Amino acid sequence: MLGPSHLEEFLRSRGIPYRLVEVGEAATSDDASRSLGVEKSQIAKTVVFISDSGETVLVVVRADRRVDQARLAKLLGYRRLRLARTEEVAESTGYPPGGVPPLGHLRELPVILDLEIAGGEYWCGGGDERHLLLLDFRMIAGPGFKVMDVPKKQ
Repeated sequence: MLGPSHLEEFLRSRGIPYRLVEVGEAATSDDASRSLGVEKSQIAKTVVFISDSGETVLVVVRADRRVDQARLAKLLGYRRLRLARTEEVAESTGYPPGGVPPLGHLRELPVILDLEIAGGEYWCGGGDERHLLLLDFRMIAGPGFKVMDVPKKQ
């Protein structure tokens, strides 16, 4: 299993500026918001989906938003997307649920950055349920990331 130290090594090796902090709890966006004393709108969550064809897709959206899975599936050419199970999250990303960062995974995975966060700085998963990572998404939006207006539930 990967963790915060692996994530830091990945970020340093690529020259990506970041800030990694340890907090009391960060397994959910509510926990992260309370621990940092910030609004959920300042946090980006990495949601792991599995397509009907078995592909893993990561979607990074603001924590106060909910992805419309049915509309996203259609946009991406799938019949459906479902949330990954706990073991599938760890298996595909290398990180435990509640700590999945938007980059630095066990293997290369398609990552979709919501247009809303692609141009700013947000807190996100820091490798486990006690660490949070501050990233400027303008510094990472590039190869390996697809930026799109992710459909959200109202």
